[in-house]
Amino acid sequence: MKAIFLLFAAALVAQEGEPSKSFWDYHPLHGGGNFIALGKAEVDLKKGPSQGDVVYNKTNAFLYFLLPISKCSYFFPRVEYNVFTLDWNKNPKFKETHFQFVQFALTFLSIAVEKWRWIARAEYNLDVKHFSHPKTYGLFSALLWGTHEVHRKWHYHIGAFGYRGFEGQTVYPIIGFDYAPNKKWLFQTVFPIQYSIEYSIGKEWRLSIKGRPLKERFRTGRFEPQPRSIFNYSSMGAEFNVHYEKFLKVEAEIFAGYNFGGNLYIKDKKGHHSLYTEVQGTPYIGASFNWGF
Repeated sequence: MKAIFLLFAAALVAQEGEPSKSFWDYHPLHGGGNFIALGKAEVDLKKGPSQGDVVYNKTNAFLYFLLPISKCSYFFPRVEYNVFTLDWNKNPKFKETHFQFVQFALTFLSIAVEKWRWIARAEYNLDVKHFSHPKTYGLFSALLWGTHEVHRKWHYHIGAFGYRGFEGQTVYPIIGFDYAPNKKWLFQTVFPIQYSIEYSIGKEWRLSIKGRPLKERFRTGRFEPQPRSIFNYSSMGAEFNVHYEKFLKVEAEIFAGYNFGGNLYIKDKKGHHSLYTEVQGTPYIGASFNWGF
């Protein structure tokens, strides 16, 4: 979606001095969805034996609007409906396996400062089953990400993002660089968000090898062996990705790769008495689609 943001910005800036176009010629309303599915992964207790398998998959549908406030700055209000499965077949703390939440987000993008691109985003996730308890079942996150052009082939990235909710809070730095030796190749390493080697075929197709970090933080319901448990799943994968994009109109990708595993921990409703596990590797597949109206 970041690519759509930048293309829209470039299109409006390029309009200066050209015949007037309707705002709707830039397809400002977008809708689409994402899907990812991992195979069964073995779960090991830290300093303990194997404890069954876990399956993780996630699907979402989204709608957002591109709202310019100047030729160089834009807002992107967005709403997203998410459904995910986290099914550990020997989970001693809760039996619930399917979860749903709505995300409300607002992104601000600006290229007003010469050689800089800034993205600021605020998001709020709320469990669909517990709309009346936002303090207990809500998660707030925010991001600030700046990209500076050191040279026409090089950019460095700085910023931070973090979350607060479910009896916890964390802030991570964003730091990295990207390098484009020519119009076909792009190398990106931006901790902890983006890792890729991309090759463009013409104007619309792109092949890449990407790193894909996965993270899910949520809370269960009260009718569980350990009521209102808080769990956190995180892992890292690498994939081969095929991407298609038609200027401001449609964006789609399919990908397949191997998740190298990570960790899953479960805490009680107050964020105490942790159960830590290690999740092993497994293959995964996924796809995404974004249509501009």
